[in-house]
Amino acid sequence: MLISTFFSKILETNQTHQIMETTKIRNIMFFVFILKSLIIQSISKPFLEQKNVIDYHKNVFNPKLDLNNIHAEKLWNKTLGGKKKYLSGKKYSKNKRKNTVIINVNTEELKRRLNFLNQKSQIKILKYNSIVHASIESFIRMNKYIGKIISLSDFFFPMFEEKLENYRLPKELKYLAIIESNLNPVVTSKAGAKGIWQFMPETGKIYNLEINHIYDERNDPIKSTEAACRYLKFLYKKIGNWEFVLAAYNAGPGTVEKILQRSKNRKNFWELWEFFPKETQNYIPKFIAINYVMNYYKEHNIYKHYSSPYKYKYKETILIPIKQKNSMKFYAFNFNISYQDLILLNPQYLVDMIPSGNKLRLPKNKIFLFKNKDRFFSKKNP
Repeated sequence: MLISTFFSKILETNQTHQIMETTKIRNIMFFVFILKSLIIQSISKPFLEQKNVIDYHKNVFNPKLDLNNIHAEKLWNKTLGGKKKYLSGKKYSKNKRKNTVIINVNTEELKRRLNFLNQKSQIKILKYNSIVHASIESFIRMNKYIGKIISLSDFFFPMFEEKLENYRLPKELKYLAIIESNLNPVVTSKAGAKGIWQFMPETGKIYNLEINHIYDERNDPIKSTEAACRYLKFLYKKIGNWEFVLAAYNAGPGTVEKILQRSKNRKNFWELWEFFPKETQNYIPKFIAINYVMNYYKEHNIYKHYSSPYKYKYKETILIPIKQKNSMKFYAFNFNISYQDLILLNPQYLVDMIPSGNKLRLPKNKIFLFKNKDRFFSKKNP
């Protein structure tokens, strides 16, 4: 009797252990299932976000693209390729070439090419030295970056050249915008300079670039280009030497004046090169290098890798005064324009709501084909 009772207790104990083990295993499996779900969710999130970026122009009213909900600069970075050094557009089939980029440039050939550019130039500073040579080869190595710049220049350069000509300034000054902003009209520097010509708030206000919670005119490519022209004209009138004018645009006229006062006998930038801040020391070589690369990129087997994000040329657009307060999404929907295209044409706006009295840049063909345009726009010419 005692033996049977003993064995029954052992059996009960074993059954209890089995139940506990089973429960433990189930708990572990449940934990693994939850962990797996969380991992899958975290991995899939970037792909879902990427899909939203790619498809956002298909849905005008996607709240994720409301300028009130997403910083304008982030949207521009997504539109223009983000941190990548190429555009998020369609590849040109003709550019699927396997030609190797020619990085190294023969010294004598480079001297000859720079001399040819300098003879055509109005500023006469495109001269050869070893620092310029190194800067040129550095730009050539960034062939995808140059392909992006070439694509963007198709939209911006005709406008730059028009404004520079109006102010009787050398057209090659258009290349300054590449060094300043990579032709990104909403980029902000660590120091707080903003826009395609990188104006600080104080300098922007001097040249009538308004800044408020609705728009920042430093981001307006046209108004900021006119401001840059006026500023460059002022600097040249004050300094009278294009090398020092470019140095002043980068480091400030006060810095240049101090260096010139300390070295009155030397009036050449390269003779005073060591006295400038490091960024300014590289600024003039970069300017000469980008002049060279934008004129000779084909000789180095560099081509447009991607199409421009701009569907319209600058001359195919027009600035229209807004009659009544509406959102950019509203205009995109009513004029059958993608929200992305409208933002690209109007980078100055920080919010989606455009108050009456402001202006909106739109494609001319959309305006002329729209019958009820008087309902939205003032008759006053921009």
